[in-house]
Amino acid sequence: MTTSNPGIDLALPLRPHVFDSHAEPRQLQLTLATPLPPVCLVHGQDAIEPKEQILRFWGKPGDYRQESAGRLLWELPKSALGALVVDVNEPLAIVKARWPECARCAARADARIKKLIVYYVSSLVPLFAGGTLMMAGPSAFAWILCAAGVGLVLLAVMLGPAVFVRTDRYLEATLAPDASTVTVLAHPDFARAWSGHAQW
Repeated sequence: MTTSNPGIDLALPLRPHVFDSHAEPRQLQLTLATPLPPVCLVHGQDAIEPKEQILRFWGKPGDYRQESAGRLLWELPKSALGALVVDVNEPLAIVKARWPECARCAARADARIKKLIVYYVSSLVPLFAGGTLMMAGPSAFAWILCAAGVGLVLLAVMLGPAVFVRTDRYLEATLAPDASTVTVLAHPDFARAWSGHAQW
């Protein structure tokens, strides 16, 4: 949003929607209660197609927080340790819905994929260099480079979700304490379309 065209806080109604039957019983699974107009919520342009996006919220009933880099970094060791780790936070809430996407959104998604490719390929360079040196002739330096390369790859995989959490997140949103609505910062053109759509 630009300062000349500020966004508008818009509360969208939600309803329960079970899309993962294997989820923990405490987990809230939600979706939009009504379809959205074919206008991009972020940019206000005509939507080219609706795209399924997920908004994730952590916390406890009445105090939900959207996912952050710190939370994503915690999820990796927690998943690895499994039952040995007890999460002190109460249920995770997920809003899964089809959101209108414009050409700018699609271009941003393409740019993110390219950045991910560059990020992970770059992490492989030391490993490939060490492997090449090992094939030419084993040496202490080649072993060190290979070990460092493996460590860098593992670090890149672990930190990747946190590094790209901002670009991976579809939009900033706030979940109501009773999980009845999700408030998003909407483009004024979307807000106008939503108002007319709701009245209709």
